[in-house]
Amino acid sequence: MNKKKALIVLPSYATGGAEKVIWSYFNNFKNSKISLKILVVNSEDSFNNINNQNIINLNYSRFIYSIPKILSVLKKENINVIISTFPNISAIFLLLKYFNLIKIKIIVRQPNIIEKSLNGNLKLYILKIIYKFFIKFTDAVIVTSEFMRDEILKYHLKSEKVFLIRNPISLRETRKNITPIRLSTNNLTLIFVGRLVYQKGIDRVLDLLAINKNIELIVIGEGNFKINLIKKVKHLDIEDKVKFLGKILKPYNLVAGADYFILPSRWEGLPNCVLESLALGTPVISTKQIYSLNDFKKNISNRSIVLFNSISELSKKIDILEKRKDYRKPKLRKSLLIDYISPINFNKKINKIILKIA
Repeated sequence: MNKKKALIVLPSYATGGAEKVIWSYFNNFKNSKISLKILVVNSEDSFNNINNQNIINLNYSRFIYSIPKILSVLKKENINVIISTFPNISAIFLLLKYFNLIKIKIIVRQPNIIEKSLNGNLKLYILKIIYKFFIKFTDAVIVTSEFMRDEILKYHLKSEKVFLIRNPISLRETRKNITPIRLSTNNLTLIFVGRLVYQKGIDRVLDLLAINKNIELIVIGEGNFKINLIKKVKHLDIEDKVKFLGKILKPYNLVAGADYFILPSRWEGLPNCVLESLALGTPVISTKQIYSLNDFKKNISNRSIVLFNSISELSKKIDILEKRKDYRKPKLRKSLLIDYISPINFNKKINKIILKIA
């Protein structure tokens, strides 16, 4: 029996949320009817998987330069399906498909709002126009929330092409060998994990700390907005209330020890950090701009997810939030995840789409 051949295309070995989902799929992949490979455009920061025979490492600084080589790979490997999770890459593949330069099925994974996904410069703006127009020619689109499903249908896709599959999480692996660590005992402790960029909205939380004396913030991550955040912390004179810990690969012990996980993003898809926090028993405070969280109605109802519109609204809600009862010697709390998908079931759903369209 001839297997269907699928190829995932990634720009690099970066370890963001979208990449984490893709590597989870790849590392847990098992299907007798599909052959799966990953192509990494810029393999400069490769890790242990570099010698895996199912990983194709290229050495291009930009995706656009790699297109001739990728076309060669598609032909050589006899690929049936391309899977792309980055809009700039998806836009190029859809353009090539439209002009019959490739005759391959395309699966686009769109975890974020298209209008927000391609911003920053003229090149990205042009790619966004291409993407918005040509997305209807894709063979399947995977979204992570009901909101994103409604959004993507505005671009004239047939509903049968759109599949809602939330990000996977392994409850057992996330909670394995976790010993909660608490860096503060006296104050309400909030923790943030993610890239320090404008999108994530950490600057807005700093305003909250300036008007609420009994709150501390732990910030885990790096990014180009960090310098601005440090300057604002000094300006607001809250240096004793904010701890920048840098990038930590698995910060689960610290998340498990905090009172709340906070995600004040200006826009977002379905953040893995929210799922991980709930899995560790740490409730989440988040902006209503993360529309995917509206799907978690049971969590909103039991207040394990608290949504807010503005800092003033959050400040009022902060007053009714309490420190965990075991704050002096924190223990791992029960999972707060109610509706979630395991990596195994996630893979089954993706594989089913591949076999359906190939």
